[in-house]
Amino acid sequence: MLVVILSWVYIFIIAFAIGMAVDKWLFDTDNTSIARNCVTGLVTLTVYAETFSIFYKIGLICHLIMLIGTGLCIFLLRGQLFSKLRDFFSQKRLIILAVIVLIGAFCTSRGTFHTDTGIYHAQAIRLLEEYGVLKGLGNLQLHFAYNSSYLPLCALFTFGFMLNSPLHTMTGFFMVLFCAHAVYGLYEFKKHERHGGDFSRIAILIYAMTNLSGLQSPATDYGTMFMVLFILSEWICYAEEKSGDEMCDINTYGYLSVLSIFTVSMKLSAAFLVVLAILPFIMLVKKKMWKELISYLLIGFLSFLPFLVRNVILSGWLFYPVASIDLFDVIWKIPAEYMKHDSDQIKVWGRCLFDVTRVDEPVSSWLPLWWEAKEHYEEMLIYSQAVGLMLVGAVAFFRIREKSFRPAVLVFYLTILVNIAVWFMTAPFIRYALAFLLLLPLCALGDALDLIFRKKNLILIALSGLILINFCSWIDNYFTDDMVFAKQNVTAGYYITPVPFDKGNMIAMDMNGVTVYHADNDEINSYYVYPSTSYSGMADRTELIGSTIEEGFKAK
Repeated sequence: MLVVILSWVYIFIIAFAIGMAVDKWLFDTDNTSIARNCVTGLVTLTVYAETFSIFYKIGLICHLIMLIGTGLCIFLLRGQLFSKLRDFFSQKRLIILAVIVLIGAFCTSRGTFHTDTGIYHAQAIRLLEEYGVLKGLGNLQLHFAYNSSYLPLCALFTFGFMLNSPLHTMTGFFMVLFCAHAVYGLYEFKKHERHGGDFSRIAILIYAMTNLSGLQSPATDYGTMFMVLFILSEWICYAEEKSGDEMCDINTYGYLSVLSIFTVSMKLSAAFLVVLAILPFIMLVKKKMWKELISYLLIGFLSFLPFLVRNVILSGWLFYPVASIDLFDVIWKIPAEYMKHDSDQIKVWGRCLFDVTRVDEPVSSWLPLWWEAKEHYEEMLIYSQAVGLMLVGAVAFFRIREKSFRPAVLVFYLTILVNIAVWFMTAPFIRYALAFLLLLPLCALGDALDLIFRKKNLILIALSGLILINFCSWIDNYFTDDMVFAKQNVTAGYYITPVPFDKGNMIAMDMNGVTVYHADNDEINSYYVYPSTSYSGMADRTELIGSTIEEGFKAK
């Protein structure tokens, strides 16, 4: 736990300093929260790590350059940095922050890793540390072609270049950062006229509670969903609590739209988060602010560009596993038939079919099987989407009659609904869209609160009550799981150093005279042996482009 907390302090200092500099110099704003500064810093660090990995490994040199940049930011902005920190730490809410940090550190330092961490997260991080981006790496194992920008960020802070047991604390840092930000916002609950934003903060806390036992994993789902929750929460909070000044509106919504574009690079399942960009685009065009429009588009594109370049290097495709965009003909390109099988497998597993030959079956065929596979608390969450949608409609009716309906709130709900619809029709694993599934009913409930107290409308009361009942099952399930997790792990040790990555049993194989490894019985792909794959079958159909690992891989 101690090392985890120290790593968070280190990450915080770097992210805060760099984020404040970027917010000031790039977005021309000083009046921002510490959480926003940290998010800006984390995004900047991610883009930096991604870009660096294209040319060289994410190791000591990469880290030293980052520290030099951090030192420069601290020196130039020292007055503002220390003033903001002094104001923050003079508040009386620090005991809440301490509790969140201790809970997060306890969970981050122990427990069982996410299945996908054993399959590819840990090994992908190790390969970034040892080589950077390798041509055709997706041929060695298709999962490596998924290319989440979250993994280079994790690699930047593992300290693999100096520690025998590298750190994996970034997911825990996300949890602490966003939960603290949410709790601090909830302190102002009584001052808010509307409460959709407050309930978006509650959604962040529920998501954290849902995944407490997985904080030790550098899982791309967790990092992505935390970012989605932060972006959408900031959007609706601003729309309800602060909007009114046109320039402030444009700057805030423009910034959040840039974040939405970046977040797609963390996981393609968040692709339609970019629907948010509709509003600032319309506002900028309407006011003919072409310079600002080009600026936001350019910043968003540059934050996304390293992801595109890495896609092509890893797989030969611009978006893996999307076959419809076929632009490159390179020697390391993953064969289309392999990619299609992988894409189909993701879909059928999400639909609980588990057979790629059934990928084209209609919804009426797989929906009963999908529903039957759901636990009761998951069914209740799905029920709440239908109730939440009805409540959104009812609230909108009253808001329109009162002439208090806000376009930014419409874009908020439209973004959520589009993402849920796309998720459902592609690969409906609950965890792929959990942020959206939490936000729709909870924010609808929060948005209805003031209307309920003012109008005493029975329809609003009934729909809100149903959402509360549905969420009781979800909260009860995961609260119980968290208590069991704590009980099982309180005596597990790890109060100084965190649990190390799992060590799988690896088998050596020869590839063009170079030793490559695969996991025994297709189980854990060990961080400690590289380059390696979980699947011997994928390795058997792959060969080196040249005579060294650095030259990359291609299909036989």
